Amino acid sequence: MADADDMVEGYRDGSSDHRDEYPAESNRSASYAHGWRNGRDDRKRNPRATAQILREAAVNAKAKDAAA
Repeated sequence: MADADDMVEGYRDGSSDHRDEYPAESNRSASYAHGWRNGRDDRKRNPRATAQILREAAVNAKAKDAAA
């Protein structure tokens, strides 16, 4: 469940951050980074992919975190 919490935290941070790109030097989880990008996309009202692709990316981020 930590990956879902990270994703939500990332979304909140991305939706309130002023940056357009996720910080390369970040040491946060893949789930956090995915959430951050979704928050940024909603803030900018510009989705980077279709909903299906974003769902698949969320599953991949969770799997990457589980493997770490």
